[in-house]
Amino acid sequence: MSRIFEYFVVCGIGPEIRTMDGNKGYHGTGCMYLPSLLDQYPPPNHSLYPPPPPQLPTCVLPACVEFYSSGFDSNDPSTFPRSYPIVLTEGDGSKIYVSCISFRDPVCEDIAEAYRIQANSYADKCICLVSRLPSFSLLRSALEELFALCFSPNGSSKPLWDVIAHMVSSVPLPTPGKERVLFALENCLLSVEAPPSHGLPHADISFQPLVQCLDVDNLIRLFTAVLLERRILLRANNVRKAILIHGGILVFASDSCIRGHLSLNLPIPMADYIDAPTPYMMGLHSGVDTSALAMDGVVVVDLEYNRITTSEEIPPIPEPEFSFLRGEIMKLLYPNVIGIDEMKAGIYSVSEHYPKSGAKQWGEDHDLQLR
Repeated sequence: MSRIFEYFVVCGIGPEIRTMDGNKGYHGTGCMYLPSLLDQYPPPNHSLYPPPPPQLPTCVLPACVEFYSSGFDSNDPSTFPRSYPIVLTEGDGSKIYVSCISFRDPVCEDIAEAYRIQANSYADKCICLVSRLPSFSLLRSALEELFALCFSPNGSSKPLWDVIAHMVSSVPLPTPGKERVLFALENCLLSVEAPPSHGLPHADISFQPLVQCLDVDNLIRLFTAVLLERRILLRANNVRKAILIHGGILVFASDSCIRGHLSLNLPIPMADYIDAPTPYMMGLHSGVDTSALAMDGVVVVDLEYNRITTSEEIPPIPEPEFSFLRGEIMKLLYPNVIGIDEMKAGIYSVSEHYPKSGAKQWGEDHDLQLR
């Protein structure tokens, strides 16, 4: 029986500490350190699934691991736990979907003693659920419930590791087009279903973050680059926003039978991968310097400033198809997320064409129509 969850994984600082530059040992709070896989269920000696990808720790903690003098502070948003998805593409084109929660956790006493790290220090840690099912909302809900149980003052009715083991081992994949699968985590009831196999591929991630960052013309240019299997680099200051946009583009790529793309939030130590010759779609924090890289032919999408740059022209869609497509997207997006295009087209002329769309908020229908 195939199951929804392949692994529960914990990543963070392991017994062998190494900086992002490869130097061994602890070098203070001003350095960034490479993460390691600390624990997993099922354990490494099982034979149910292939092992987690070796690059998983670096991908789920893309900014590496930092040490801190304090942990969670309700008055400091920078200390809050962060929830985000990761999508990895394997060599055969199959996708691995990972839901992550990163947070500050006390440094293990043995590690602190071995490396003479200041007592009561904290470091980044990440818990993850790994799946082959692109049900982002389910993965996030299940992981957030486990996180809440882990840090709840009341704990859980069973040992937390038993709760995790039961969930990973027992919840089956939903049959496409059949009844939904229900399962419980403590007092939380969760469900998931899969659409019929003859329809669009299953996806529950929204295109809204993407259409909020790019105007219609750049949206079309980006999708054209995806169809042409160009090397695409997404830049953003917000890691979660970039990853959600990756997911939206990945849904489009799946709908269009695009293959060979790698979609992830590129870890800082892997920035050199940008010059790889094969097609990819990667995300990189805006603060990472790429001036030393060639970047020839790379389509750079700046999600903060609605800008696309590349050394090789992206061929335009011919007329009349371009005007028709642009008009249909304008009709769908107006008025929630069309502010940039309103300034281009003129708000009054657009309103005359689409007077009834003003009250409808972005929802699943919009995502389906855009697909």
